[in-house]
This record gives sequence, C-alpha cells and structure tokens, in this order.
Amino acid sequence: MNLAGVDLNLLVVFDALMVERNTTRAGERIGMSQPAVSKALNRLRHLCKDDLFIRCAEGMKPTPRAIELAMPVQQALQELSNALEPNVFDPATDARVFRILTNDLITRLMMPAVMERLDKIAPNIELHLFPDVSNALNRVEKNEVDMALITHGPLSDPFESEVLIEASESVVLMREGHPLSEGELTLDRLTEARHVVVTRADTDDSVIDSYYERYNIPRRVGITITQVIAGPAIVAASDLVMLVPRRLAAYQASFQNVVYREVPKEMPSFDLNVSMIWHNRLTANPAHRWLRGLLSDVAKEHPKYSSREYSQ
Repeated sequence: MNLAGVDLNLLVVFDALMVERNTTRAGERIGMSQPAVSKALNRLRHLCKDDLFIRCAEGMKPTPRAIELAMPVQQALQELSNALEPNVFDPATDARVFRILTNDLITRLMMPAVMERLDKIAPNIELHLFPDVSNALNRVEKNEVDMALITHGPLSDPFESEVLIEASESVVLMREGHPLSEGELTLDRLTEARHVVVTRADTDDSVIDSYYERYNIPRRVGITITQVIAGPAIVAASDLVMLVPRRLAAYQASFQNVVYREVPKEMPSFDLNVSMIWHNRLTANPAHRWLRGLLSDVAKEHPKYSSREYSQ
C-alpha cells in the first residue's frame, strides 16, 4: 500500500477504538468528538475493505481483521512516538505523566519514598496509579498503562520485567496479646483461628487461597477484603489473623498494635517477588528507562524489620 495517500491519524483512531470498544470513549481518549470518530471509522473501513468493528450490546466488537491489525498498529504508533521524542530525558525540567498499575500494598510501601524523590529531582513528573490489577498484562500490552508493579510468574515476549522487591517470606500477623502470640504456633492452632482473606475485585480467588488449596491446609475465613492494606487494622482490632509478607508486617508493627510470628514449621515456604513489568516497545524509551531506575533504587530501601517480633 502506498502510504502517501493514507491519513496516519486514522491509525490513532483505530488504536483508540481497539482499547475502548466505544466511539464516544475513543474520542475522549484522543481528543475527538464522537461524530469525528465515526467518520474516521468509515474511512478506515473503506481503506481496509473490512467492517473492522461491529456494533453489539457491549459496544463495538472487533472483526478478525481488526484483531489481526491491532498489535502491528499499536507497535507502529509506539515506535513512531518513541522516534519523535527527544533522545534524552531531563527529569529536572521535562513534564511527563506515567501510568502505573499496582495494588494498595505496593502503593503504601513505596510511593511515599518515590514522591519524596520526585519532589526533589523531578517536580514536573506526575504519576497516575491504577489499583485494579486484574488483566494486568493485557493492559500493559494494550498500552493502557506504562508498567505494572505486581507479583507474577515467568514472562515471555513481548514483556520484560525486573524484580523490584525480592521475595519476602510470609508471616502471621496478629494483634498484641493475641492467644497465638504465646507458646508454640502450630498448624493446628493457626487453622483454628479466623483469617482475613484478600482477593482481587474481579474474583473470589487469591494467591494465598491457591497456596492453602495446593497444600490442602484448612482455614476459617472471618472476612474477605480486596485491599491488602486494610487487613492489619482489622487484625489489630480483633482476634483475626492474616498471612502477609514480612515487610508489610514489619512496617505495620512499627506503629500499630500488631505483632507477627513465623508460620508453623509444617507449612511450606510461601514467598512472592514483586516485579516491575513493561512492554518491550518501551525498553529504550529514555523517560521510561529513567523511571525504572528510580523505582529500582527506591525498592532497595525497604522498611527495616521491626524488633517487635515474637520468638518461640
């Protein structure tokens, strides 16, 4: 195809429609009116000799041809954007918005230190954090976010990752004076206690649920929540217990009436890495590379373990 006669702005419209599946939202995403998006879609249909998007109850359903075009178009737009950006990034003067997908726990542990640094060295940088980590890889691939800070297994192309926080073994969090804070903490004693369970907003399952099921460990559920950081406050005010990463337990024990203990010896190790995940189209982007370096530096300054730990 001779690109000289092609309006490349149509590709921007196509990409927005693939993400939003709605002409109004697609227009809002790229600063166009709904009629203008519809007109551009008609031109795209003529250009590609395909309907591309079919109206349905959920919005606009892409045709097989649109699905086939989606990734090449997105990659081409990103490469063009990277090419037009300056070869250097000056955090002291440049303005930029970064979109990061992460949960409330990572936000609470890392973002105060991140913002402290940004205030000093990059005052024009703005972070938009999205707490819903469901379909994280899909959202990274669609360029809805610049990166995700999550726990995840091995990844393959087109994703790249870096371990941000090394595996922090899990411990049992409980209030001060809890019956389980004294004596040997056996598996039987732990399973008799009621637990705080954390799940994602889009599912009843959780990583810790899978762990208990894998090893056939029974558990009494007291409350199910979707925000990790809310759990310690519930634990501090009740007899419920919670399995959490040691770093979170240490942080909470430094100012809240909670303590933590090692998991029973009978329980297999339960460790989770927190990784920084991004699409490889952004690997060489100067601004993105700078942000990855900053987050990596901050992650190394994790909270020190509290001395308020009960030993057997």
